[in-house]
Amino acid sequence: MTPGATTEHERIFSPSLAKPASDAGFPFPPAPADDGLHRLTESEPHSPAWGSTSSFVQPKARPIPAPSPSILKHEESATPAQDPAPVRAVEALKKEAGPGHSRSVSFSKADWTIEPAEQGNGGLRNAVLSATDAGFLGDKMWVGTLGMPTDALNAHTKTAIAERLEDEHDSLTVFVDDRDFDGHYTHFCKTILWPVLHYQIPDNPKSKAYEDHSWVYYVKLNEAFAKRIAKNWKRGDSIWVHDYHLMLLPAMLRKLLPDAQIGFFLHIAFPSSEVFRCLAPRKELLEGMLGANLVGFQTDEYCRHFLQTCSRILCVEATNEGVQLEDRFVNVGTFPIGIDPTSWDKRRNAPDVEQWIQAISQRYEGKRLIVGRDKLDNIRGVRQKLLSYELFLNTYPEWRDKVYISLSPFLDISVLC
Repeated sequence: MTPGATTEHERIFSPSLAKPASDAGFPFPPAPADDGLHRLTESEPHSPAWGSTSSFVQPKARPIPAPSPSILKHEESATPAQDPAPVRAVEALKKEAGPGHSRSVSFSKADWTIEPAEQGNGGLRNAVLSATDAGFLGDKMWVGTLGMPTDALNAHTKTAIAERLEDEHDSLTVFVDDRDFDGHYTHFCKTILWPVLHYQIPDNPKSKAYEDHSWVYYVKLNEAFAKRIAKNWKRGDSIWVHDYHLMLLPAMLRKLLPDAQIGFFLHIAFPSSEVFRCLAPRKELLEGMLGANLVGFQTDEYCRHFLQTCSRILCVEATNEGVQLEDRFVNVGTFPIGIDPTSWDKRRNAPDVEQWIQAISQRYEGKRLIVGRDKLDNIRGVRQKLLSYELFLNTYPEWRDKVYISLSPFLDISVLC
């Protein structure tokens, strides 16, 4: 399930919105009232580390030890120093609960509610809502993990949560151990897959350790999804698998459901074959994706790279339309994910948006604004943008000392006076 998170501009400007305009130094419009409009979800909302939360009271993750920094000892796990604060907190909970009780019992007996997640693919959610509103999508069922560590919950609580999500939110919950999820998400997806798919080839000897260390968890989580989906699949259902977290899932589902219609869509880049072959499980990942009937990408470039990679690594016949396997043909195409135009149109006509337009127009009257929105990680090209801006100032020195720059984790605004 990928419900929306609080929009980032509300977090950035909330301290100023609470102040009078004279104190804030900017004529900020008041916070929007509840106008009944559908609130759009950010395409890439802020994603805190898994197991941490800024808004909710949830169990803490129990991460697995990281591998040794030495490539000579990459099969050994390094034992991190234990933080005494969590230990004291657990002991306090146990003491409060009494003899025979544990921290997990405390969380399992606590009252709980279902709230919008702090993590999730907002772009996917907006696209699905748009397709549903337009009548292109009928009955649907989301399938995903709970979005929080679950080892501290007992079986009864997990069942109750899963039943409510299914009945009230059209969502099937996949429960995995904290150890498996952390190994899958933190170690393999974010440390291995994410950088390589964005042309960041790890050159640290520790990367090999992480790959050996975490591949088994990546496989286990994909297997958990396959079992959950296969158990609930009915003939006539179509299965739509999303993104690099589940690249093995289509092939796993093909083995369990030979007749199922399966689609796979990659929301991020797919690199050239020279880069993709740097992954040790390159064949397994490609074969996993080819379990689908249809594989989709955001751009023609990513689509072409995938076809060339399949041809060169798997030695299969690849055409412009797809990949020919021994027993079937896999269609491959470009399907850039869209936006929710109806909600955007309603949102831009809202009173608070009109006030923002007027406030910004008055504040920067006669000035040029260059706006960029980026998450500050190593594959976003923020450094290159700053270097290009430096080149601009060197090329056109008349603009020096006439620039107003505001930077945040998601938004940078350059004003040319």
